[in-house]
Amino acid sequence: MTENYEIGALITQELEQHGPCMLEALAHKLPTCSWNQVFMAVDTLSREGTLTLQPRARFQYIVSLAPAQKHALHHFDPSRSVAGMLQRGSGSYGN
Repeated sequence: MTENYEIGALITQELEQHGPCMLEALAHKLPTCSWNQVFMAVDTLSREGTLTLQPRARFQYIVSLAPAQKHALHHFDPSRSVAGMLQRGSGSYGN
């Protein structure tokens, strides 16, 4: 299975080489990744400011790289995303 950071690198490489594209098309361009893996990586990258999503038709989005100055400040860091999720999920309810 392809790791999340590898998928993020594949996505940014694809967008750097071929420019913006629809999310569905991006998933088809990465045959080693499942649609869910691509979706999760795009979600993480967009939240970090590396990618932008622009809605088009219902449930359709154009994925593109963020502007250069914003992109330079927000590099994809899978350990930070996972660590943050683990820290938030490690506590028990009611404490």
